[in-house]
Amino acid sequence: MDIQNLEKDLEITMDKYGSLLFKMSMLMVKNKSDAEDIVQDTMIQYYTDKPVFASENHKKNWLIKVSQNKCKNLLKFKKRHVHVQYETVEYCFSSGKEYDEIYMDDLINLSGLNYKYKSVIMLYYMEEYSIEEVANILGISTSSVKMRLKRGREKMKVAYEKIQKKEVL
Repeated sequence: MDIQNLEKDLEITMDKYGSLLFKMSMLMVKNKSDAEDIVQDTMIQYYTDKPVFASENHKKNWLIKVSQNKCKNLLKFKKRHVHVQYETVEYCFSSGKEYDEIYMDDLINLSGLNYKYKSVIMLYYMEEYSIEEVANILGISTSSVKMRLKRGREKMKVAYEKIQKKEVL
């Protein structure tokens, strides 16, 4: 492919999958700037590696996997280095006026989950992948996906019940 076609393909790919990658990254890293950086790094890797895909679905899965790996790497780095205060994360959410506030509340509630649970819940419920597809994307067994979904739902239920109790009082 020549440079013009590569740039056009990158633009189309960004338009098509940029929002999805941002949402998933935002759930993982809980910071708008970091999520944007991860999407940008993912697109740069896509542009430089120039992978060939069998289908559009394969391309989407590759982009998700790369962005998820970049999220994991960033979280590992931050764990070893500097801790970001929750107030900073909350400020990032509240200052993002261009994002739907209801959606951001859902992200905040969901972000209390561990990475393992957030990733399967996001892929299964929000992106509507099957259990087998989630397993392939994350490189885990289908039984692991089912168990993570079960445990993630349980944790979300407990968090929801706590919120409901506070509202009643």
